[in-house]
Amino acid sequence: MSKKPKLTDISGLGPKTREALAEAGIKTVDKLSKADPVKLAARVDGLGEAQASKFIEAAQKLATPQKTEKKAEKKTPMKTEKKPKKETVKEDKPELTDISGLGPKTREALAEAGIVAVGDLSKADPERLAAEVDGLGEAQASKFIEAAQQLEPVKKKEEPSEKPKKKRKKKATKAKPEIPKRDTLIDQRLLRIAKEKRRRQPSFKHEQAHRWKRVSDSWRKIRGIDSATREKMKGRIAMVSPGYRKPKAVRGLHPSRFVEMPVHRPDDLKSLDPEIHAVRIGSTVGMKKRQEIIRKADTMLLRVLNPGAPEAVDEADLFTDLEELEVD
Repeated sequence: MSKKPKLTDISGLGPKTREALAEAGIKTVDKLSKADPVKLAARVDGLGEAQASKFIEAAQKLATPQKTEKKAEKKTPMKTEKKPKKETVKEDKPELTDISGLGPKTREALAEAGIVAVGDLSKADPERLAAEVDGLGEAQASKFIEAAQQLEPVKKKEEPSEKPKKKRKKKATKAKPEIPKRDTLIDQRLLRIAKEKRRRQPSFKHEQAHRWKRVSDSWRKIRGIDSATREKMKGRIAMVSPGYRKPKAVRGLHPSRFVEMPVHRPDDLKSLDPEIHAVRIGSTVGMKKRQEIIRKADTMLLRVLNPGAPEAVDEADLFTDLEELEVD
């Protein structure tokens, strides 16, 4: 009997590559002969697809004579007549190499994105595939997906069994929440950036606020020539700088994401949309006109950001309060 072939018998397979193959679960020649070159190149670092296919071919040549010897040993001389076996024709599964125009670099990029077989490529979405794989356009991705769908074997429909299958109840799909109209006018990506910047932004305080009680926490610009804080030396407090600013489109936006509209008279409310705008009454507006603006805003379902006192105090109530104070 001949000895079992080892990975060391394959020419060009160094110790580092053997260690990498062992980490991937391939320790024998038999396992290497059954491996797929695309999957093997994706698993093992520093191993290309062309080199992997060479190692697999060499392993297959070493493994075939061993299999023939085993079959010869199993044969017994007693049995002379043999029943003819039914020939089973195995259909070769299509591979990514069968798709025209799909080069080795593109296959490696697809393997990094998790697409190793033709079936995975046929189920992919062209927009997502173009976004995940560098250097692959949406039109080219759709061509490869169509080619993969043509190569993929069509599964035969199973014949209905005698017993009827129970129909599963469809789960009730949750209705998607409606996006407010004001959110459609703002780029949501910029809002996320502003939120992350706001989270990382430090609290800006006066340079000596932590040392002296008489110094308030409010920020003051540092003007000293030799100030270590102004020179941004290590261990000093953070200074106000343009790097902390939010994107211009969402800078100074109200937390409710409504667009603030200054109002000084009731007629200013005519062209406002309650789903987008919010009212801010001017500071110079008197109490009487303020009440008129608030009443009209309520009828139009507009939000008032600074309503102030809900109702004006009557003169009669004012005089009764003064009389009670005099009696006391």
